Amino acid sequence: MSEIPMIKAGAVLYTQFSAEGNALTSFAKQMQARGWKVGGIVQDVLRDEQGAKTGVDAVALDTGDRFPIVRPSKEDVAAGTCGLDRSALTASSEILRRARESKADLVIVEKFGEREQLGEGLSDDIMTAMAEGIPVLVAVPAAVVDKWVAFTGGLGDLLPASEQALSNWWDRENLYEELIRPIPDEQVKRVVIGLNWILVEGPHGSGLSHTPARGTAGCRSVPNATGLASKSLKELAKLAFSWNPFETALGIAAINAFYNRHDMDGEQINGFDAIGNTDGPVTIVGAFKNAAEKFKNARVVELNPADGQYPQSAANSLLRTSEGAIITASTLVNRSLPDLLQSCEHNDTVIVGPGTPLAPSLFHYNVDALSSLIVKDVDTVASVIASGGSVKEIKPHCRYVTLRK
Repeated sequence: MSEIPMIKAGAVLYTQFSAEGNALTSFAKQMQARGWKVGGIVQDVLRDEQGAKTGVDAVALDTGDRFPIVRPSKEDVAAGTCGLDRSALTASSEILRRARESKADLVIVEKFGEREQLGEGLSDDIMTAMAEGIPVLVAVPAAVVDKWVAFTGGLGDLLPASEQALSNWWDRENLYEELIRPIPDEQVKRVVIGLNWILVEGPHGSGLSHTPARGTAGCRSVPNATGLASKSLKELAKLAFSWNPFETALGIAAINAFYNRHDMDGEQINGFDAIGNTDGPVTIVGAFKNAAEKFKNARVVELNPADGQYPQSAANSLLRTSEGAIITASTLVNRSLPDLLQSCEHNDTVIVGPGTPLAPSLFHYNVDALSSLIVKDVDTVASVIASGGSVKEIKPHCRYVTLRK
């Protein structure tokens, strides 16, 4: 049975008074710079030296090609018409078709005009992209939002025209893909799986991740263990997509081996120090020793909460009302991090632990600081891990590095 695509669409509502008139263009450029394939069209308003509008160009996001869609003549101005070039519709439709065929990660359409509102123009192209499961953003005049809702049958989200809103709309689950994309097909040097920790050594760095806890469903034999060290770093990193917790942990260790380079620079401080002095609530997700003593108003979330601690089910509510958040890197392995980050828009959020990838791309997902360990003596750390050692025995052979947004 073929998989039914998930619909993810957003109407970016704007008026003539919208503060960020170029939010879609800015967001498209940001996403392209982050390595995502963005297709579709945006519009560029042309003005003369006095600031008067002289026309509008459509810009293809994949090629940068421009073509005129509005060039009002004197007669158009006198008649109060816009001077729309009807032939531009064919070019726009071709751009959207090209985006679908190239399997774009995101399609942007800065046009939901009168013809689209009537089910004509680019409406078929927009609906086809949505039906194929491609995330789609469409600029929609706020005055006709009811027509957009009728057009889509209520599917999708209504978004303000701000770059921050568009960034928040982007699925947090995509952070795994964004972490993996830059990793090259370079040969892994070593894979060590211990009772407590996993080490993956790459060409330029070494990555750690926590082994699934003993006695849990995730603590099981590793599939195809004899071939792990023969894989490329990217192949191992892709195991982070697995729903097998052990494979996910291997994938995170490989991701860390790419980002946590031996020569990585940063602040040599503990991640808890990345949160400034505050009397406000700080939510701590994870089993950190003496964590509650570091902040006046600490709220600790644990898998098996003790007295005065909170269960995992309370995490999102606590995070939404916190001034600071400290989240264990183990949430990358158990796949709870994307959901937790949805609730961290309004606080200072730090991901902490030896398994934290020092990847600036995470700053696009409501993360403000990253704190991890850089392995200095790989041979000794590998020996400690193979012997079932704890993080206490690993730390002397590593150094702290913290990156801030």
